Amino acid sequence: MEQGRILILGQTKEHTYEVRNLLDNRKFEVEIVLSAEVAKTVLVQRFMNLLVLHTEVPEEAMKDFIEFCTTQGVELPLFIFGEETSRVSALVPSWMEVKCFDKPYAADQVFGAIHELELKNSQATVGLNPDV
Repeated sequence: MEQGRILILGQTKEHTYEVRNLLDNRKFEVEIVLSAEVAKTVLVQRFMNLLVLHTEVPEEAMKDFIEFCTTQGVELPLFIFGEETSRVSALVPSWMEVKCFDKPYAADQVFGAIHELELKNSQATVGLNPDV
């Protein structure tokens, strides 16, 4: 995922930046949003390689965002960070590729999962508007 784009959806700057800092100094362009509505707008306007969802996002907002991704045909891998990631992953349709990372985050596992995505399909850039 050279110069890959990662969209991080969180609820607070503290937890969202914690995930961003884990990815800092890597070959990623990281976009941070603090609401599901803004995340939807970003997906409509730009292509992304990876979605990151923090478990602190309220359940209704998560469900709404996941439903949006499903109905709009967004087929991106999803990484879930935070506490109780298995609870959140249960909200995700079984066809979505999901990886969960509980606190404390193991950087080697995160980057190993990203590397797997790179190997799996280096051309897996899918979004609502890939021409932007």
